[in-house]
Amino acid sequence: MRTVIWNIDFKCNLLCKGCNAFEGNVLFPKDKIEEFVNEMKYNKVKIVSVTGGEPTLHPDLPRILKTLKEHKFKTHIATNGTNKYVLSKIYPYLDAATISLDSHIPDLHNEYRGRKIFDVVVESMKYLRPRVKVLTSNILVTDFSYNKMGEYATFVNNELGLPVSMCFPDNTAYYYEKVPVQNSQIKEAFNFAYENYKEYKFGNTRTYYKEAVDWLDKKDVQKCRAGEEVFYADYHGDVYPCFYKTTKKLNTNRKWDDYTNTCNDCFIQCFREPSEKNFLEQAALVSKIYLYNRRNIGHSTPNANSPMQRYVPPDS
Repeated sequence: MRTVIWNIDFKCNLLCKGCNAFEGNVLFPKDKIEEFVNEMKYNKVKIVSVTGGEPTLHPDLPRILKTLKEHKFKTHIATNGTNKYVLSKIYPYLDAATISLDSHIPDLHNEYRGRKIFDVVVESMKYLRPRVKVLTSNILVTDFSYNKMGEYATFVNNELGLPVSMCFPDNTAYYYEKVPVQNSQIKEAFNFAYENYKEYKFGNTRTYYKEAVDWLDKKDVQKCRAGEEVFYADYHGDVYPCFYKTTKKLNTNRKWDDYTNTCNDCFIQCFREPSEKNFLEQAALVSKIYLYNRRNIGHSTPNANSPMQRYVPPDS
């Protein structure tokens, strides 16, 4: 189904090593929200994944998600999980959510994210799990995580009651330091997920893991359909094929331009996994995650001693 990755702000409350969003303060204009939602509907988009920056810092996020649901979109948010207050306001308008947790070891997660927020993120995961249909924990593969996928999956599955989604790193996407990971390490992480798919609960399709390994081995994989089936929209409302092809604006008119993708330069999950032509596998995965989330409600209890460190954005 046609999917838009909608970057609603360039702003963040963390200091992640590979990103400079904490320097930004750009928000999608509030007076263009309804117009852009209508534009996506006109172009037959079915799924909208809201991201950033950190999307919970946009003061109009509840209105954005509410508007999307009123127009019958399937909604997803990718968040760092530090803003439980806003999550409590938006969960009625969410079908799915992904919360970033870069290690099961608190100090490693905190070091990469630049803040002591591990407990807050875990608390947000436990809060959101019974409140959205589909929730996963997302890990960026790095040099400190690639060989600990089994330990990480055990923690996330057993302690948090969530499946594990894996983010394919790409050095060209990071500004302040390249993600310190080699292709051989990325391959090890994704091959572990592929080979141990039945032992742990994962949040990506097994086909995606296999094709990630094949892509690293320079084997044939399914074509990327960024710009055809999945699109990137920035915080100005400009639509592009993906994060990288931002010289080709597709919405110069209300009807988006046709685009034929011949690119095979990266394997970023946001665009590669929706490109896969395996609808039955994807539908089965969503059902499995839903049932897994429901089965683990009440599995663990929130940490009552965890400080609620959160940023509360001003009213719009």
